[in-house]
Parts: sequence; C-alpha cells; structure tokens
Amino acid sequence: MAALKASRAGTWRWDVPADRVEWDEALSAVYGLPHAAAPRTSGEFLQLIHPDDRERAGRLLGALLESGSEIEYEFRVVVGGRVVWIYDRSTLVRDAQGRPSYMTGACLDVTARKRIEEERDAALDRHRLLLRELTHRVTNHLQMIIAMLSLQQSRQADAAVRADFDRAIRRIRTLAGLHGQLYRNDDFAAVDMQAYLTGICDGLREAVLPDGPPQASRVALLCEAEPLRLSIDQAVPLGLIVSELATNAVKYAFADGRAGTVAVRLEAADDGQATLSVADDGSGLPPSAGQGGSGIGLGIVEALARQIGAEIGRTDAAGTAYRLRFTPSDRHAEG
Repeated sequence: MAALKASRAGTWRWDVPADRVEWDEALSAVYGLPHAAAPRTSGEFLQLIHPDDRERAGRLLGALLESGSEIEYEFRVVVGGRVVWIYDRSTLVRDAQGRPSYMTGACLDVTARKRIEEERDAALDRHRLLLRELTHRVTNHLQMIIAMLSLQQSRQADAAVRADFDRAIRRIRTLAGLHGQLYRNDDFAAVDMQAYLTGICDGLREAVLPDGPPQASRVALLCEAEPLRLSIDQAVPLGLIVSELATNAVKYAFADGRAGTVAVRLEAADDGQATLSVADDGSGLPPSAGQGGSGIGLGIVEALARQIGAEIGRTDAAGTAYRLRFTPSDRHAEG
C-alpha cells in the first residue's frame, strides 16, 4: 500500500451486475478524496470525470463491456476544484456465459507528465509562429530584391550584364518559392518536392520561354515529380539545379528555332535512392553552355550536386539529358 501511495497509483474493482465499486486507499489518495468519499457505483465514478472527458470515458467503458477484455485510456477528474490527469488500465472478467462479471483496474496520476506535455506543445506553437513570421518576412524581402534587380536589369544596355541580372533573379526567385511554400504549409522540416518543383517550372515558363505565341508554343516545359518530402538541405540545391538546367536547355537546345520539350522528372527507386533528371529533345548544348564570363552556370550545378552527395551524369543522344542520383535524407511518400 505504501508503495502505491508513493508512486501516485491505486487500484479498484467493479462488480458489474451489482454495480458496486471498491477503491483501495491508495486510489482515493490519487484522486484527492477521503477514502470514505470514494465512489460506490459507476455513476458516482463518472461524475468525478471532467465534463469534457466524460462522454468519451463512458463510450470506451461501454465498448469494453460489450465486446472487449482490456482497455487503457487517460482522462481528467475534478475533485474540489482541482484537476488531475489519470491513466487507467482496466481488465474485464466474464462469466461462463460470456457476460460481464467484474472489472479491475489500476490508475496512475499522470498530471505532472501532462503538464510537461502541455508546456512543450505551447513552446512548439510559439516556435512555429516565430518561424512562420520569419519565413513570411524573408519571402517578402526576397520579392523586394527581385523587384529591385529587375529594375536595374531594365536600365542596362549591355546584353551580357542583363544576362547576369537574369541569372541572379532566377536563383533568388527559386529560393523565394521555397520560402513561400514553407510559409503556406507550416512545415519547416521537410519540403514537398512535387509542389516545389512544379512551382519552379511554372515560374520558368514565364521567365525563360521565348516571347510571342508562335515561339512560346513550340517549346514545352514539363514537370513530373513524385510526392517526396526532402530535407531543406537537399530541396534548395535541387531547386537551383532544376532552374539552371531547364534554363540552359531552353536557351541553347532550341536556339535554331526547332520545336521540342524540356522534361523535369523526380523519381524514387525501390532501393531507397532518388533520381532527378532534366532532359530536352533539342539540338544539344555546347560545351560552355551557361558558364559565361562569370564562371557560373553548369559549374554551379556540379557544385550543388556534390553538396548533396549526388552522382551526376550527362548524355547527348537525341538531345541532352542530365541525371542526378542521390540518397534522400528525409524521404517519405505522401497520400
């Protein structure tokens, strides 16, 4: 008995046909009741349960009586204006005809644990709120930077300088898209790559496909991505890689006026690996495509691939295709 009191635990027994409840003294102490005031019927016991938990507790006990043999659950009780969280594990014994005979159980005061959990959840909510606000502000600032760079780009007479501005704007827009998605989804640990890559490709269609209906209709930019969630450390490099490779494909593979397709695909394999490919069916890329005088372009693709530990390969049959194979650091399918 002393051990039960010290552990804030106690036991009870309920004679179901007679509706007679018996508590030990340790259980009365758990509830904060004088032992003489302990409930003697199931109805008196249910009245101790917090109104918000009473219906659920009654429903669980009813299901146990009808067809179960054991149950464990948590609920709040109110005694003298004090709220106590109780963990209860109950076992039902039936007679030879299968009818409920009696039920026994053990209760444990888990108020301290529940208080810690509530404080933790409140802290997590505050953390999420701060991250959401920070992400929102970062997204707004990135959009402001894009607008400023676009204004400066429009004032440049040198085509090479305008191209440099364009590359910078595209990269910042890729990052802004990621921040915007994190803000909308309220998930700061992993990125929905299907939505993220689709958004990048939607933006590239507006930014890099040739102007004018005749030309715009001859180059298609497709995006097929499985519903994978990847860590931010992998999502950002992959987004930048797609932006670089798709832009280069549109710029160089169809420079002769031919029609064609640029396809972006993200696939998961059964061996736990994932593959990102960017392929076109155009005339192919020149060796220096995208590198230019600034030293950025395909060079940054290789650096980003190394950053996430990806193997990168290129083939030039019937167009150009880049293929990256990597191990997802935070992979799980949705749906």
